[in-house]
Amino acid sequence: MNFHFFVGNDNGNSEHDLIIDGKTIQQPNVNCAVDELPWSEEQTPESFIKNLQDQLVVTVDSPAARPGMYYVGTFALESGEVLDNLQIGIDMKCDMDLPIVNTLAQIAAVAVQKAYEEVKKVPDQIDVEVDMATALPVTQHTDETSAKFERRFMTGTHRVTVHLGVHRVAVKIEFPFAKVVPEATPVIFALQKDADGNWREGDIFQEFADAYELDKKFNGAYFKDKRMLHVDIGEGSTEYPVTEGNKFLRQFVHGSHHGTGYAIEEALDEFNRLIHLPDSPRQFFSDVIKNPKHKYYARAIKTLKRPLESQVRQIVQNVKRQLTKTRNEIDLICVYGGGSILMRSLLYPRLEELCAEREMQLLYVPSEYAVQMNAMGLDAFVRGKIYEALKSKAALPA
Repeated sequence: MNFHFFVGNDNGNSEHDLIIDGKTIQQPNVNCAVDELPWSEEQTPESFIKNLQDQLVVTVDSPAARPGMYYVGTFALESGEVLDNLQIGIDMKCDMDLPIVNTLAQIAAVAVQKAYEEVKKVPDQIDVEVDMATALPVTQHTDETSAKFERRFMTGTHRVTVHLGVHRVAVKIEFPFAKVVPEATPVIFALQKDADGNWREGDIFQEFADAYELDKKFNGAYFKDKRMLHVDIGEGSTEYPVTEGNKFLRQFVHGSHHGTGYAIEEALDEFNRLIHLPDSPRQFFSDVIKNPKHKYYARAIKTLKRPLESQVRQIVQNVKRQLTKTRNEIDLICVYGGGSILMRSLLYPRLEELCAEREMQLLYVPSEYAVQMNAMGLDAFVRGKIYEALKSKAALPA
C-alpha cells in the first residue's frame, strides 16, 4: 500500500503534537530503548489498531537515528523503563535522536491505522511519502541547524516496524521535502485560516472579540496585516517572535529559557517528598497538573506556585524587552503554548495591564487550542503556497 501524507510536526519538550494526514496526535515526547517486546500472550493485531498511539512499540532502522526497538509516548511513560526525553535548556533538537524516532513512529502508526481503515485488514507492508513542516526553537534556529534537521529526515529511507502484538507491519518512510521553520511563526497561518482554507472563526476568538467589542462576525481575516508579538510558552523555552501579516521579522528574533518545565523541575523534589517517592519524571508531574481529578493534583499545584511566579516575572520582562526593541510598534500580543494554560491566572492580568498602557491588544488563546497552535500552523503551512514554492525551488538543479 502507498500513501502520501502532509505532516505538521511540533516536537515540544514535553508534548509531541502532530497533524498527520489531517489526524491530530498528542503524546508525551518521550521514548525508551528496549530489548524485547512487552507482549507474550497472543493478541489479535486488529485489537491494537484503535488505540495504537497509546501502546506504540516500534523497531526503527534509519540513517538518522540509532537503530533499535522503542516504546514511544504514553506507553514509554507508563512502562517504568528509563526514559529518554529532551533536556530543557540543554539539548539541541536538531542533534537528538528522540524527535526523529518519535516522528517516524507516529507517522508509521497513522499509516497502519489508515491502511486498516481502507481495507479492513492489517497489511504486511506500507510505503509512505511525506511532506513535512516542523520547527526549532527561535534560540536554536539558524540556517545551519535547520538545514541539518531537514537533512536528517530527507536523506535516505527510514524503515519502521510497527509491532501489533507479535504481528509486524513494515513501514517504509521517505521525505522528498521537509521544511524547518522557527517555532511560533507558523501560528499566524492557524489564526487566519482553518483546516479547509477558510477564514477561521468561532470560540477561539470569543473572549478577544468580547474584550475589544469587535464585530459579531469576527474572523481570522482581522490578523492578515497585523504586527504581532507572539509569546509561545513551552516547558523549556518561550519564543517571542514578531510577525507582520504572514512575514516573520528576523531582526526581532528572541527566545528565552523560561517555561513551565523549569518551574516543574524546581518543584519536583518537594513534590516527590510529599507523595513519598524517591524520584519521578518531569512528564509524570506534567500529567498530574493537567488532571484536576488526580489524587496528587493539589500537592503538585502547591509546590508549583512559587517557582511559577518566578517564571512569569521573567517572561513579562522578556515581553517588555521585545516591546522596547520594536518601539512599541505592535498591534497585538498573542499568547499560547502548553505553558500558557498553567500560567494564565498569573500572566493574563500582567499582560492585560501592559497592553492597555501601551495601546495594543491581547489575544490569550483559550486552553483548548493553546497547545495545538504550532501544530495547526505547521499543518496549514505544509499545505500552503509558500511550502509548495520552497519545494519547487529545492527541486531545481543547482
